[in-house]
Amino acid sequence: MNGDGAVGRLPVVAIVGAPNVGKSTFVNRVLGRRQAVVADEPGTTRDRSYNRAEWAGQEFLLVDTGGMEPRARTGLQALVTLQAHVAVEEADVILHLADARLGVTEADAAIARELRRGTEEGNKKVVLAVNKLDNPADDSGRYPFYSLGEGEPHAMSAAHGLGTGDLLDVIVSLLPKGERAEEATLPTVAVIGRPNVGKSTLLNRLLGMERAVVSEVAGTTTDAVAHKIEVEDSHEGASSGRFLLLDTAGVNKSTRRAEGVPFYSTLKTEGVIRRSDVSLLLVDAVEGLVAEDLRMARRVEEAGRACGVLINKRDLVPPERLREIEDTLLARMTDLKPPVLCISALTGAGTRKAMPLAARLYAAYNLRVPTHEIAEFVNALVDRNAPPKGVKIRFATQTGSAPPRFALFATRPKDVAEGYLRYVENALRERYGLYGVSVRLRLRSSR
Repeated sequence: MNGDGAVGRLPVVAIVGAPNVGKSTFVNRVLGRRQAVVADEPGTTRDRSYNRAEWAGQEFLLVDTGGMEPRARTGLQALVTLQAHVAVEEADVILHLADARLGVTEADAAIARELRRGTEEGNKKVVLAVNKLDNPADDSGRYPFYSLGEGEPHAMSAAHGLGTGDLLDVIVSLLPKGERAEEATLPTVAVIGRPNVGKSTLLNRLLGMERAVVSEVAGTTTDAVAHKIEVEDSHEGASSGRFLLLDTAGVNKSTRRAEGVPFYSTLKTEGVIRRSDVSLLLVDAVEGLVAEDLRMARRVEEAGRACGVLINKRDLVPPERLREIEDTLLARMTDLKPPVLCISALTGAGTRKAMPLAARLYAAYNLRVPTHEIAEFVNALVDRNAPPKGVKIRFATQTGSAPPRFALFATRPKDVAEGYLRYVENALRERYGLYGVSVRLRLRSSR
């Protein structure tokens, strides 16, 4: 899902099932538009897709997944199944979809067993639905599915919309309430980085207690672990209060082979980035900035989130090395322009500034500026540096936040060069302190 912001604040409903049982058709039915690709051949959906949905006044994230084949161990189908496993771990409610025309299959039984194991370990709810029951007068095709041991099988037809409303009523009734719902509203900060860069050590330092396993073996952390943390920051414009702090699994270059625990950890880290408002990217001062660091920064930007960079292990390198890394960061991360902090998670040097930095990033991420102020500011920019001849920018406004989104209304918008938009974006970033924050700028016709 692209950056509409605040993804982590919504409860998550994951749809799982064997290939070609109608998961994407159900997603399209709920969303009321053709969002997912639907085809007769199995395996059309491969990656997870995140969609903001609403039913009976309750908003939630609906996650479409590829078909699960629990016995798959290698190849594409194994990777698709891993994607579905990640969606299940992220979910508050899991919708297990089966096909009435096929009856209870071995894949259905295997999926049910895996879901039972997963729900026994966490506070998750599973809803079983039997799809492709197109005759509303006869739902007897659902009865064999009681054998899966997942409670009542709900009869439905995603293609025709039969029973989908009743099914959504059940799903919404199971979404988190009370304390868990309150936690879901907290701003979320993720600590991301390559294996063994010091993420768990930093987490322990920030929390003041041993809550994460610290090991010299790369890749110790394979799950994201959330902890509440209080932040106090007197810096002007900063957000104080409670945050959820996430430690994540490491990401390294072996994930390009897309296999085993490294690939699984990468999927989970990317999911955490999407669910978080702010990511703190930990860079190793000894090894310097590497391609994997830049890739993670791009993931944050693509997700429309905020990013700060923490250069760790400053106690192991001379000041000249730190300045060299900072210069490289400024040269390579020209889109985000993230703020940089040099720390030592091991000794604690500089770590007290990490969460206040995240709080300031969160405040910038949620920036709201009055329309008249944006319009006057952009008018002044245009007076100093006019757009191409024949183009007039008539109006500017902010269209959203988390991340900040702006629109320019112009004559002949197609004639405005990318460089001019970058000029306006950089000016907005400097004026409102949007360093490390994805800024979305769109041109619209003034007609």
